[in-house]
Amino acid sequence: MNKTTWVIIIGVACLIIIPMIMKKLSWNKLLKMSETNNFEGYYKELDSLKCKLSFTAFDRENMRLSGYISENKTAEVEEQFKFMEHMRLKRKQRAALGARGFYYYLEKGRVKKARDMMELVKANGTEASYNDLEIQYSILLKKESKHIKDLQAKIDALWDGKSEIPEDKKLIIGTFEYLIGLQYSYENDNKNMMKHFEPAMKLCKGTPYESDMLEIIKAKKA
Repeated sequence: MNKTTWVIIIGVACLIIIPMIMKKLSWNKLLKMSETNNFEGYYKELDSLKCKLSFTAFDRENMRLSGYISENKTAEVEEQFKFMEHMRLKRKQRAALGARGFYYYLEKGRVKKARDMMELVKANGTEASYNDLEIQYSILLKKESKHIKDLQAKIDALWDGKSEIPEDKKLIIGTFEYLIGLQYSYENDNKNMMKHFEPAMKLCKGTPYESDMLEIIKAKKA
C-alpha cells in the first residue's frame, strides 16, 4: 500500500471520527448545562459552530424547544413550535414534531392545539401513530368512553392474561389498563373502573398515572 493510499485512508477516517467526537463532546456539554439549569450557556452552545457542524437544524431546534419547556417559558415554546413548523423538514421529522406538540398540549389541557398537532402527524406520520394519538385525545381531552375494546385488544396482543408480564411491557400494559379504567369512570361504572385501576396502579407505580387514579378513587368515595 503506497503513501498516497495511506493519506486517503487517514483523511477519510478523520472525516468520520472527528465529527463523531465533536458531536459527543457537544452533547455532553449540553446535557451538563441542562442538568445544572444553565440555560443561558445551553442556548449559546446550541448556536455555536461546533453544534451546527455536529447536529442537524431540526435536532438543534428540538433541543432548544426542550430548554424552553424545561424553563416553563410558555410564550417561547409557542413561538418555537411555530418556527419549527415552517422549517424545511422531512416527513418523519414533521411527524415527530407533531407528536411532541400533541403531548405538550395534552398536558396543558389545550384541546384545539392538541388537535392541530394531531393533524400534523396525520399528514406526515403513520396511520398507527395517528390512531394512538386519536385514542388518547378522545379519552383524556374529550372525556369519551368509546375505546375500551380497542385498548383491551392492545393488551391482549401484548399479554395472555395469565403469565408474568415482561418487565419491558409492564408500563405499556399498565397505561392501557389506566385508560380503560378512566373510561369506565366517565360512565360511573366503579366496579369495572377498579377492575382495571387495580392492576394499573401496580404496573404504573410511581408515575403520574398512579396519582391520577388515586385522586379519582378518592373523589368517587367522597
